[in-house]
Amino acid sequence: TMKKILVFVMMLSALMAGAQEKAQYRVTYDCNAQYGPQRQVYRWHLDIGETSAVFYSPNNRAKDKVIDEVVGDNDVTSVMARLRTIRSEFPNPNPLEVLVEPIADGRYTYLNDIVSDKMWYEEKLPQMSWETTGRDTTVCGYACLQAKAMVYGRDWTVWFAPEIPVSYGPYILGGLPGLILDAVDADGLFHFTAVGLEQNPADAVVELSRKDKAVKCTRKKYMELRDKANGQSYADKLREMGVDSRTVVKVVSEDGKDIDLNESRPKQNYLDLE
Repeated sequence: TMKKILVFVMMLSALMAGAQEKAQYRVTYDCNAQYGPQRQVYRWHLDIGETSAVFYSPNNRAKDKVIDEVVGDNDVTSVMARLRTIRSEFPNPNPLEVLVEPIADGRYTYLNDIVSDKMWYEEKLPQMSWETTGRDTTVCGYACLQAKAMVYGRDWTVWFAPEIPVSYGPYILGGLPGLILDAVDADGLFHFTAVGLEQNPADAVVELSRKDKAVKCTRKKYMELRDKANGQSYADKLREMGVDSRTVVKVVSEDGKDIDLNESRPKQNYLDLE
């Protein structure tokens, strides 16, 4: 039909131009998660454009913007005071960002931190062999169907809305005939629930933040570094960076709290196991 031809031409033009595309929809998820020792609620956005979607933490982007503003201040006292307020202003920031290209193309770009190092890689989407169960419910006012699949070693149960015909969801979950509005893993470590949907969010561009400040690697290398750093002490990390921890007078976190260099960082859980 003419409508389908028009949509195809628009998508092709955007890809050929390599232009940043504006988000047409924004899904807001709250994720009750246990990344570290404690369960906390993390806020996520999924901004969906004509040809791709980006998943990110709005609190982390807002936090980074504030840090950029204060680091140039020569008054150390005021900088430290400002940093101490960040955690309360932007609770539970998470540096993970994922840009998913059209499902048919089957690729995504992953951006995340390993301790203080920002890294990114591009990878093919894993095979998601969804099995529908026949169960139904309502999420965020939309009729949803249930489906299950294993993705990177985790068993996921999701609810998707056929009346919202986009094949995206939180993280890299997707490929279903409808938007995923709820997703929980079998271990109960991560539970995403949509809490809001918005059309044409103001000034929202479907892109990764600070990718230019990150180091490119392969997924295999990223996983090796991630697993090595999980539970590593801050002193060990400094030694890797060529810094003698005995010469360090004081190290503070982003929110201004003192860090014991010999203390091991809490072990983390991850959305992907393998």
